Amino acid sequence: MTTNTPVPIQKKVASVFIHVNDMEKAVEWYSRLLDIPFGSGPYDKIYSIQLENLLILLDSHRSGQFTPAGQALFSIPTDDIDQTYDYLKSMKVKVIGELERFPDISFVTIQDPDGNILMIVQEVI
Repeated sequence: MTTNTPVPIQKKVASVFIHVNDMEKAVEWYSRLLDIPFGSGPYDKIYSIQLENLLILLDSHRSGQFTPAGQALFSIPTDDIDQTYDYLKSMKVKVIGELERFPDISFVTIQDPDGNILMIVQEVI
């Protein structure tokens, strides 16, 4: 459907909401995973983590009332999947399955403390 009305919605993703039950645990986990400094709590119902290309918004508004998605809803890039895999293991991050490799992409799937699924991806260009 085409209209002559200008579309006010931008064609980009600005932020990603990650629902969490325990905000303090989530802030610490994501900050350590991404090596981003964080201050001590208590935290509000929303906590922002600024990445290079978008904002991760940890959201505890539905604390105890949400079911994490059964699959990753977004990915975080890496330049070295093997180094990343070793790093995740050393941080005792829950890895789901095995490191997967394909001709143009490799990835590892992880789970945060609230059961949210994330993927760390290396694209081969």
